[in-house]
Amino acid sequence: MNLAEALVIKRGNLFMVAPRDGDLPADPGGFGLWYRDCRHLSAHRLRLDGEAPVLLQASDALGTRAVHELSGAGRPVSLRVDRALDDEPGVLVEGIVLRSHAPDAMRLSLELSLGADFEPMLAVRGLVQRPARPPVESAFDGRMLSWSTTGRDGVVRTTTAETSEPPASAAGDVLRFEIDLPGRGERRIELRIAVGEGAGDAGPHPGAAQPGGRDRRPRSEPTEVRSEDELFDRILARSLRDLDMLRSELDGRSYFAAGVPWFATLFGRDSLIAATQALAFDPDVAADTLRLLGDRMGRMYSDEHDEDPGKVLHEFRVGEPAALGETPFARYHGSADATPLWLCLLADHADWSGSLELFRELRPQVEAALEWIDGPGDLDGDGLVEYERRSPHGLLNQGWKDSPDGVPDPGGEPLRPPIALIEVQGYVVRALRGIARLFDLDGEASRSEALRARAAEVDAALARFWAFDPGGYAIGLGADERPGTRLASNQGHLLWAGALPPDRARSVRDLLMAEHVFSGWGVRTLSDRNPAFNPLGYHTGSVWPHDTAMFACGLRRYGFDEDFLLVFDALLEAASRFDAYRLPELFGGLARRPGEDPVPYPVACRPQAWAAGSIPWLLAACLGLEPDALHGRLRVVRPLLPRWVDRLDLSGLRVAGATVDLRFERTAEGVQLAGAQVDGTLEIVRERPSLGSS
Repeated sequence: MNLAEALVIKRGNLFMVAPRDGDLPADPGGFGLWYRDCRHLSAHRLRLDGEAPVLLQASDALGTRAVHELSGAGRPVSLRVDRALDDEPGVLVEGIVLRSHAPDAMRLSLELSLGADFEPMLAVRGLVQRPARPPVESAFDGRMLSWSTTGRDGVVRTTTAETSEPPASAAGDVLRFEIDLPGRGERRIELRIAVGEGAGDAGPHPGAAQPGGRDRRPRSEPTEVRSEDELFDRILARSLRDLDMLRSELDGRSYFAAGVPWFATLFGRDSLIAATQALAFDPDVAADTLRLLGDRMGRMYSDEHDEDPGKVLHEFRVGEPAALGETPFARYHGSADATPLWLCLLADHADWSGSLELFRELRPQVEAALEWIDGPGDLDGDGLVEYERRSPHGLLNQGWKDSPDGVPDPGGEPLRPPIALIEVQGYVVRALRGIARLFDLDGEASRSEALRARAAEVDAALARFWAFDPGGYAIGLGADERPGTRLASNQGHLLWAGALPPDRARSVRDLLMAEHVFSGWGVRTLSDRNPAFNPLGYHTGSVWPHDTAMFACGLRRYGFDEDFLLVFDALLEAASRFDAYRLPELFGGLARRPGEDPVPYPVACRPQAWAAGSIPWLLAACLGLEPDALHGRLRVVRPLLPRWVDRLDLSGLRVAGATVDLRFERTAEGVQLAGAQVDGTLEIVRERPSLGSS
């Protein structure tokens, strides 16, 4: 299947993925209507007088609504299939509108075939072996088609499709409507498709739930941005809309699901990074994400789940395979980086909120996470965080490049675990420094000093990854401390973490901005000089927007502003070339050439949380927004604007309980903060920090 051209709509925990013509193929793959890791609609076929309509145009620009414009094959008729996820949770409303373009009346036969297979997402992805599906029962009462199955977990899953008018005939799951269409007139038939879960004869089951849809708690207004450049505004609006689409609900709290269709659930690393990226625009999600992951932090040693006490979750799954324990991914902790990233987000959230209340609330989890870093996370006691798979069905690699070939050595061969990844050590440094600051502000100076000393030890240990001539950091240290390739993008995350002295930061900048790594659209995951390079490999030469954005934010931190703008502009250009201005999870690492577009990766998630968050995150860095809410300040440091933009207004920014409106303008002297209005108590400070400050 090719997801690069698929249409995706999502609202809360319900989403639909469909080809551009709106019909679901016979072998649907990831296409269909999905709820809680289960496909509730797997078949949809529309025929007019026995012929498939011809696609004219399709759009999912609004996020919760998709429109498919079609023409009748050989007939002067057009069809419009309009799908919208309803305000009522768990409901999709589909309108089929037929329009005549002929002067005389005509009679048409409209055939609609529907079906539900209730396949689990993990089975579709081939991650679980399962016996034959339980039988699906279907029924028709004259207007409503219904399907139901009782899963092996005892949960009854249902799908219903109710028509606005009774069909002329029905045979199995095929409905036929005889349409008398007046000359130049139109007719509309509407479907109301609803999904549900409930307990079967076995009684209530913890996996069962009614469609919860969206988080119904009152939501604060997000930060708004407007510039004088229409294309920039469209790209940013698409990114923010995608983040809003990916807002999902669990335990009454919001988080950013990692991506549609494969990862539409809570992920430690992905949800944390996306929440970090969105802090300037939607900070409420960060607090909810921290609580959700804090509640699911490891409590025991479990080889099956790669779980340790204090280790933050990698992936959370629901549905039949998860409930029956057929996969470790029901509650899987195989992630070396989620734990320090959780601590980083907690510290960053305090910088925006100006409050230590969440830190105090999550203090037990903070202590557990810190103990994991120095205990189970350090497999050999050398002061570094390493990983090695214990679950026979878990992930071999447990950083963000988690494919089997994602962590190569200089010869292109995969490193053997245990592996200490370079970026994970950087996250640890940032986490320890950030949490040390919170302890200090909470009156625990001795604890703060101890954490800073520990951060300094990890910082010093980064020298073990350094490779001279011409410089760079190994992607990781494998078994027997064998170094991996230095020609990988991971080291760029050290700049975001502030873990490098300026001279080493400059060397990393030089390496990753070189032509063999920087494609012109973004930073390749692997240089084209490594034997494992493949521009269409998942982690071996492709471009991941979040990876590029993290490096770019680090460039900004160290004062490499021209390089930052070059990278930011590259991602903006890439977004402008993709359908609906949407950055996908990843795209091909082929070199940028005049007149050519970035090459899609066919099964990339679209939308994907940390790809969607990359442009907003880079904008906050570009404007120089550095919150210091715990001291009642917002620093604006060396503000810049993308080269496309000369004026930008930011309104509704929330810092320390205050609401801020800012205006930035390009002048002969450079970009200036031209206006600031504060509703509340907050000091706006213009300053120029020292390089690499934390």
